[in-house]
Amino acid sequence: MSESQYAVFHFDVKTMTMLETTPVVFGSFAEAEKHCQAEIGRDPAWGCRIYDHSGKIVQTFSDEGTYNQHHGRPAAKRTLMIGVICLIAGACSVGLDAWLEWRLTLGVILGARLIWVGGVKFAEGVSGLSEYQ
Repeated sequence: MSESQYAVFHFDVKTMTMLETTPVVFGSFAEAEKHCQAEIGRDPAWGCRIYDHSGKIVQTFSDEGTYNQHHGRPAAKRTLMIGVICLIAGACSVGLDAWLEWRLTLGVILGARLIWVGGVKFAEGVSGLSEYQ
């Protein structure tokens, strides 16, 4: 790539992972920028990242609404709530099984899994909220 060229990679906004291994190369920054804006307009779930000839990120484009849906404070709150719901459901499942004198093996198995998932989601939500304050 020459010094006047720019490479564009596309990524999934939700996971922030690249969608392809081969970049689209443009002769100028304006062309690359125009391409990114068109791509985001066509599919808001995609983002574009422009790199210069030395491999440095010049600019990143993504739909703000889509990005905020999957990252930031609202997503952290949603993850925290999912964690709380899973923790409560898991505790209720194990409690119901205990109340029925451990006859519902499925209650303990399901409850233990819900408690595990709830604990992980709760921790992710709390760390996300503390990160975005």
